[in-house]
Amino acid sequence: MRTRRSRRAPLGAALAVTAALALAACGTGSGSGDDSAAPGSPDASAEIVIGSTNEPTGLVRNVGGSSGVSQTMTRNVYEGLTSVDVDGEVVPTLAESWDVSEDGLTYTFHLQPDVTFHDGTPLTADDVVWSISEAIGPESKSARKSDLLVIQQATAVDDATVQLDLSRPSQGLTFYLASVTIVRDGDTELTSDNGTGPYRFVEWVQGDHLTIEQYDGYWGEPAQNAGVTFRFFQDTTALNNALLTGDLDLVIAEDSPDQLVQFEDNPDFTITEGTSTTKQIWAFNDREAPFSDVRVRQALYKAIDREAILSAVWDGYGQVIGSMVPPTDPWFVDQADVHAYDPDAAEALLAEAGVTDLSISVDYIPDGTTEAILALLTKNLADVGVTLTPNPIDDATWYQKVYTDHDFQTTLMGHVNPRDVLWYANPDFYWGYDNPQVQEWVTAADQAPTAEEQVELLTQVNETIGEEAASAWLYLDPQIRVARSDVTGFPVDQVTESFYVADIVRES
Repeated sequence: MRTRRSRRAPLGAALAVTAALALAACGTGSGSGDDSAAPGSPDASAEIVIGSTNEPTGLVRNVGGSSGVSQTMTRNVYEGLTSVDVDGEVVPTLAESWDVSEDGLTYTFHLQPDVTFHDGTPLTADDVVWSISEAIGPESKSARKSDLLVIQQATAVDDATVQLDLSRPSQGLTFYLASVTIVRDGDTELTSDNGTGPYRFVEWVQGDHLTIEQYDGYWGEPAQNAGVTFRFFQDTTALNNALLTGDLDLVIAEDSPDQLVQFEDNPDFTITEGTSTTKQIWAFNDREAPFSDVRVRQALYKAIDREAILSAVWDGYGQVIGSMVPPTDPWFVDQADVHAYDPDAAEALLAEAGVTDLSISVDYIPDGTTEAILALLTKNLADVGVTLTPNPIDDATWYQKVYTDHDFQTTLMGHVNPRDVLWYANPDFYWGYDNPQVQEWVTAADQAPTAEEQVELLTQVNETIGEEAASAWLYLDPQIRVARSDVTGFPVDQVTESFYVADIVRES
């Protein structure tokens, strides 16, 4: 699937074919462990090496603010009662099944039989209760905590049964539970012992790589490869050079069309283009003046030439957006033109708000893409009399300063999470948007009796935050991956935080 707001031609018919092949290869690995595979057949002994610029910032649970640990570990090493699969659908995982009471207030989860942690310890309902209780506990900074607080109590009915009592019905509960990794009772960090997934965590060398290996005692379908190493790069040129020289099998995400030229028309590589949920946003601290004034936010948004920014970064790939909801969500409404580029209107709104000589700081984690965005953003704002002062910081500082302490004016950040529009109903989230009507709609949507009513309410949320410019959403990233041509089975789309690697195979 492609989503594009551009005049550029597609990558070509060959790309569409390779994307289809990559999708068709999912689940086709032999999984036999036979090292004597015939030429051209999947090699179950292969160790896959994946290049990424998205390194985890830590392995402590329930901290939020970093997608690197979810991308590498969730579904691969650590699992929830449910998962969101590569198509964005909620699927049973550690829960084999569940029952819902007639009033929607009690969920009873029946655990998969014979599940063990990677140290051989059996999974029990007590582990599930511990993990969920920690995710909603007072110390948790999980991004999904506010969504999960509908859970009033988690109880181990017996070793194989967990009961969740809710304060109200919740349409999204099984989706939210996919974010809660289940670990051994008492564990607060992710370790090599406390996962339940098809891979076991081996090591993480910060700044270099993270390695996982196939877990022989896995309760479900075994991984189709022997293990995976994620190698981390800060420089995308070095990342792609490693793929060209054979040091990598796959690059998770390209961040510039310029990087594709060296792989196009090269039979040794496959380029796929899919759908992503990665929104590049300029987020305001809405709890502080002048951003607490909707007119100022609207003015700043109208001052931005998003088409020019997208063109500079992606040369036509990707899609300009006007709210937090991507086209893959059923409550998507195209709002790209609600606050279209209009410097005169921006100046008029700033004057109406009584704001002159505005100077704004922007915290950001520097890389090529962010610097390109920042250069154009600075120019656009200068044209309407606003000075933008850049403040480059590292990941750890961003997490503490922006995400935790809310000590910022504005920040540039990419948000990969699905359904993160719901966070605009949480005034305690880092951007501090506080609209009681939006909060009421989100709550009502979660307990709506039908999916149609849920969609109607969340569509109103989408339209309202867009109209009020709760943030300045710039564009939706395309999802472009490059792999060796003998590597298949990787997901083409990225509609969840995790990058599921168990179906990836390399031909022998």
